[in-house]
Amino acid sequence: MANQREAAMMDKLDSLAGLVHTPLFGILLTLASYRFALWVYGRSNSLPLFHPFLVASIPVIIVLPLVGVDYEEYRDQTTLISFLLGPATVALAWPLYRQLHTVRSVLTPILIATVLGAFISAAIAVGLAWWLGAPAEVVGSLAPKSITTPIAVEVVQSTGGFVSLAAGAVAITGIVGALAAGPIFRLLKVTDHRIKGFALGLVAHAIGTARAFEYGEKAGAFAGLALGLCGLVTAMALPWLWPWVAQYL
Repeated sequence: MANQREAAMMDKLDSLAGLVHTPLFGILLTLASYRFALWVYGRSNSLPLFHPFLVASIPVIIVLPLVGVDYEEYRDQTTLISFLLGPATVALAWPLYRQLHTVRSVLTPILIATVLGAFISAAIAVGLAWWLGAPAEVVGSLAPKSITTPIAVEVVQSTGGFVSLAAGAVAITGIVGALAAGPIFRLLKVTDHRIKGFALGLVAHAIGTARAFEYGEKAGAFAGLALGLCGLVTAMALPWLWPWVAQYL
């Protein structure tokens, strides 16, 4: 009987070990971590330091090495969630539609700010990385840091960078933007929700947009607009300009 129990226990352990290497594990771990992060964020009264994106990454970082799953395997397991980033970004068009009359009244400043913001964001990343002696591949990975992940992953292929590094740079940029936005707005006495939202979407992409919705629908709509326009401008301009930039790296 003891041998049968041990055999049954070993079968269960083998089944659990096999489950770790399936998409179900990666998806459940991601969703559970995010739900936990939302709880922490609510308990902290929405303190930016406990932003769900930042907190949700901690259980994932701890659990993956413990169960023997590397980043590449985890990324493959969560392909479905990554795919849903696209539709989620498109869904931001609804609050934008509701604020369309407001957008039309400031269309020219929006377009100018988008072009300047996209250029400055990429130029600062490329310039600092080059100045600090980073290899060309690293510089190319950092160039699209201020656009949302699905677009950045495609753009980085034209700059010769690393997809994983680009995704990390995008995440860090969004987190820093969401954390720094509040103090900067207070320091500069920015009270217009249109400006708050547009700045967050332009600099901190999807994470900044989520933060902007905490200020209200108007801020969220302008953040979604900035996110989309900045991604569009960067995706069109960066691959075209990169061969010229690369020869100086």
